[in-house]
Amino acid sequence: MRVGAMGYFHNNIRPSVAKLLPGTKSWPSLVLVVLAAGLGMGLFHSFRQLPPLWISLLLCLVSLPLAWKWRHGVLLTLAAAAFSWGIWQAESRLAVHWTSARTFSVEGRISSIPQLGGRDYRFQLTPERWSGESPAGKHPVILQIHGSLPELPVVGQRWQLQLHSEALSTLPKSPFADLDRKRFWEGIGGVARIENARLLPPSLWNLGDQIAAARQAVLQATNMALDRESAGFVQALSVGVGNQLSPEIWQVYRDTGTAHLLVISGSHVAVVAGLILWLVQWGWRRIPWLVTRWPAQMAGVLASIPAAWAYASFAGMQIPGERAAWMISAAAIAWLLGRSHQAWQGLALAALLIVLGNPGAMVDVGFWLSLGAVAALVAVGYGEGGWRTLLRSQWAVFIGLLPILAGLFGQISLVSPLANILVIPLVELLAVPLALLGTLLALMDMEWLSRILFRLVAVQMDGITALLSALLHIPFAQVRTGTGRIWALLAATAGLSIFFLPKGWPGRPLALLGLVPLLVPAEGNTNFELRNLPVQSGMVLFWQKAQHSGVVTANLWKSATRREAGQGLSAVLQQKGLTRVSDWVRTDISTPLPALSAIHQWGPPGARNYPQNIGALSVCRANASDAPAGMHFVDLGKAVQPCILSWGAGPDLLILGDMDLATLQRFGKVGSLSFRQVKLAFAPASFVTAERAFLAGLMPNAAIHYAGDDPSGVWSWQNRHFVQSVSPVRAYWQIED
Repeated sequence: MRVGAMGYFHNNIRPSVAKLLPGTKSWPSLVLVVLAAGLGMGLFHSFRQLPPLWISLLLCLVSLPLAWKWRHGVLLTLAAAAFSWGIWQAESRLAVHWTSARTFSVEGRISSIPQLGGRDYRFQLTPERWSGESPAGKHPVILQIHGSLPELPVVGQRWQLQLHSEALSTLPKSPFADLDRKRFWEGIGGVARIENARLLPPSLWNLGDQIAAARQAVLQATNMALDRESAGFVQALSVGVGNQLSPEIWQVYRDTGTAHLLVISGSHVAVVAGLILWLVQWGWRRIPWLVTRWPAQMAGVLASIPAAWAYASFAGMQIPGERAAWMISAAAIAWLLGRSHQAWQGLALAALLIVLGNPGAMVDVGFWLSLGAVAALVAVGYGEGGWRTLLRSQWAVFIGLLPILAGLFGQISLVSPLANILVIPLVELLAVPLALLGTLLALMDMEWLSRILFRLVAVQMDGITALLSALLHIPFAQVRTGTGRIWALLAATAGLSIFFLPKGWPGRPLALLGLVPLLVPAEGNTNFELRNLPVQSGMVLFWQKAQHSGVVTANLWKSATRREAGQGLSAVLQQKGLTRVSDWVRTDISTPLPALSAIHQWGPPGARNYPQNIGALSVCRANASDAPAGMHFVDLGKAVQPCILSWGAGPDLLILGDMDLATLQRFGKVGSLSFRQVKLAFAPASFVTAERAFLAGLMPNAAIHYAGDDPSGVWSWQNRHFVQSVSPVRAYWQIED
């Protein structure tokens, strides 16, 4: 229901009655101002090392006289000011110092939706009071917390926690996203484990405490009325908490391009603001004393502003909700002042204010997806027609975001427009209002009515999920495009931009030809490529040669390491446009979580099946008929041995499993290998000093890397040599412990 409050403002614009100051008409428009500030902030984010702040400040001072004589010179000043603002914000975050292995107490408020993994909760905490034992120096703005709690945690709750600080390197990393950069700009400057916890009582005079109490009441009411999965649907649509939905359900919505329906989007905020606007007008007109003193329309518009912000805060103040609240506020204020207002202006103002509050939003994928979707809707005039407009708007969102999704995630959903057309009316016109009404009744202690509405929402969402699952069985519902194909993305962007030409422009249907570059299958990599993925103390090596790919894993014993390995492998497969690997070599019985899909598996003989029933393990031995393509097992002549793989005629590459010094000495006596020819070798980080020294003497010409100690890297086979991709210089946001 995006036509709620915004549609009212758009259709009830009055001519401007406000007198502008003399000469103000020559000032740049709001859109140009935002573009100038965005250009300055974007230029700042292109630097990996912080420029000196004085240079940008000097540029601001130099450009001020120019702006006085030439009004458009103010754009240069704004760009320099935005550049300076980014540097200052980064320096304030770099001033934070974090020390690991310290025990201290802190009082703070939960600022992110807690995620439950096993028995531990993971969430972000905004500290309010530190104990004397806390790490010295400037304290982080946000802490990443994990551990068990005695009660259900909710966003906004205040807790007193006894924590044990951990190294920042324990936070998961991914080759698919720059998580270090994202955490830096979010202000996450520390990570800690919970040792003891106590929930602090809410304060009647604190708005944050009251919002947290209301959220907790809704969560408890839905959990009492429904099973876990059904309650998860209601919570996602009402308060933005989707952690009770299974990964399989999220996957269905992501694969059909409808995952935005399970988060608090701008449309949810517009529904609430529009409903409050209508209710206030309806009630105001029935009190003559109020109508004679203040128009009902003005009262309704004024009431929509706090309503939008109240619900955005109640839903966790996510970027789409904050963006919608700013847009509604801008449109309402313009209407109240009697000035004309366009959606582009509201969108530009919302983007500017969000980026000023958090400069790192410009490098957040969610920020651009939210703005891109709204921009596409504004471009086609969403809300100014019936079902034809709905159809056109979904095509606009699909086409506008398609190059971004293909470039970032390596896949596109061709059923996304159809899925959104079928599902959006059901969710936004039925499920969301029912969920919000049930939430209101639950807060008013009308339990039996809220249970009925919650059940209706759950039944409806179960049907929608079944419908989306059926759409995924349509041939070519999803197309994997791979990532890194810049030429295809540029060609697709140029072709699809034809769709947004003015109405009546000849050849607009040719925009569909922009899909062709993305649908061309990615060429296979003819050279051998090897990736060392960072997974703490474990070893995960991903390799690819032509159409063959494989994974070698070891020492994934810790639960955090297994989860990080699973995330890293999933990201690499998405980057390469793969659904599964050809070969999987396990040098022990540890495995990533979730378990990687593979055709073959290897491991030490006699090992028991993994608890998740992955399957039987075969023997790592020479001349194995099912060995990975291009690789060979090295046989030490023992019934039980660690996996050792060689590649190339030299051999040029050796990958060793975990072994002791005696096994290494037997390995050094293998006559079939010429160790002086080895150019690249990998071994687990569990090798001790004596084992590493022996291995270095055994292969004097090899570059030996110990997975778990060394950072991630990529090696490719070129001109009979391994060439490592040059790692960029450490960026300012990659904070060391």
